[in-house]
Amino acid sequence: MSLKYILRDFDSICSECSFSDKLKQAIFSHTFHLIIFIRIGQTFSSLPLIGSLLRIFIEYFIRIIFASDISCKSIIGPGFQIQHGHDIVIGADVKIGRNCKIFNGVTLGNKDTTKSSFGQQPHLADNVLIGTGSKLLGPITIGNNSSIGANSVVLKSFPSNSVIVGIPAINKNTDAKK
Repeated sequence: MSLKYILRDFDSICSECSFSDKLKQAIFSHTFHLIIFIRIGQTFSSLPLIGSLLRIFIEYFIRIIFASDISCKSIIGPGFQIQHGHDIVIGADVKIGRNCKIFNGVTLGNKDTTKSSFGQQPHLADNVLIGTGSKLLGPITIGNNSSIGANSVVLKSFPSNSVIVGIPAINKNTDAKK
């Protein structure tokens, strides 16, 4: 699974690139390297006993090198893209669909930190874009093909094809017309 997903992730980052640009991305892109470590950590998670220890080591490495707190227990679909991969938080129970793109400063986590993270974190459908600095908190669902504007604070679920903006976030397509 890991290698197949890494190839899909790389293709989503650099599908239109020339060979030299693909080589440059593979060697020098810290965001692609971050995705590789996430995928390696997710692969380790499936190994009995030693896998948990290796996953924790990878998560610690991600915190130190990439200044991001990303749980390799999270479920992230293929075609994942990170732009400017620093200061990203992805909780253990987060589910991210296919071909999603997130920018720096994004948090996907609990709204209530006194509760366990399981069942308390966001689920994103396919083709979701999350702008810089956005916070998605709590047991919410974001539908397919939705975009979340920079610095939005999303505390409730939104349907497919939403343009989500503001603090607290609203669906610009429907709520602004009311």
